[in-house]
Amino acid sequence: MDYNKIKAPFLSGETIRKKADLFRQRYWDNSVPVEIEEIIELKLRLQIVSIPELQRLCDTDALITSNWSLVYVDNGKYLDDRYKNRLRFSFAHEIGHFILHKDIYNNFKIKSLEDFYKMIEQISQEQYSYFETQANKFANYLLIPRERLIAEKNKLIKIKDGLKETIDSRKTDKKTVDSYMANPMAKIFGVSEEAAEIALNDINGAQ
Repeated sequence: MDYNKIKAPFLSGETIRKKADLFRQRYWDNSVPVEIEEIIELKLRLQIVSIPELQRLCDTDALITSNWSLVYVDNGKYLDDRYKNRLRFSFAHEIGHFILHKDIYNNFKIKSLEDFYKMIEQISQEQYSYFETQANKFANYLLIPRERLIAEKNKLIKIKDGLKETIDSRKTDKKTVDSYMANPMAKIFGVSEEAAEIALNDINGAQ
């Protein structure tokens, strides 16, 4: 196929959030962290296959096939607990493609690493960036439910009186406070501090 003709769909942040929330409600309960690997294998019945040096070969640590039967993952990271939170996000990202881009990805015909190379070489980098950004947003919304994040944030503020004073102070901007709160939130939701801070910034914009 001519990958240059592929166009990413327009999806608003709110649309992506709703799709992520619906997916979580269907396949998970209200607990966190969301164990996306369990969802993939036991509920979606997709097979996770570890590939040696996938990160080096494809510049990605996870990859879903276009027939939606396999999720490849970098073997070294998969066996290393230090990357557990990183891979949780990567798996959620690939499921983002499954939910948001299923019809388009069907045409990609990605069944092997060679197919992935071909797609990356030919697709418009601008369009590819749109696909990746949308899948990242889906993963963030899926793993960090906003209502739960707000509740956990308020709980932390109540526990730490000093932090409440900081938040109430006009001298401290919200992004600085979000940076401070990212670490405890990352531990609660099983994600990276970067992902937690992005979510905290997001709810600041909505409040």
